[in-house]
Amino acid sequence: MKYKKDDIVLVKSRGGDAIPKIHVKLLNRIVVKETKGKYVGLKKTMDWPGYAGWEAITVYQSEIDVLRKRWGIPYKEPGVDILFVYDDDIISIEKKKDSKKRRIVRKM
Repeated sequence: MKYKKDDIVLVKSRGGDAIPKIHVKLLNRIVVKETKGKYVGLKKTMDWPGYAGWEAITVYQSEIDVLRKRWGIPYKEPGVDILFVYDDDIISIEKKKDSKKRRIVRKM
């Protein structure tokens, strides 16, 4: 699935499955290509794999409070901390609520 800037998505933590999932807003797309190792004297340096992901900010204060109090993750408030989210860590996109499609029921 392709994501766009300003999408709100649900992401999992790289730290493990026990850490709760949080919602973040995607800001900037970052793609880094893989680099080959170089020879330094007789030794060769390591090949670095490429990666792709997004810079993102947290959205909901209640999720930040849980991460800070139960897990010691030092996030402060929505929109302040910039996170990096790998493409593999994105679970789903949050559906936008359309206020135009609300059904109005009139009492008779």
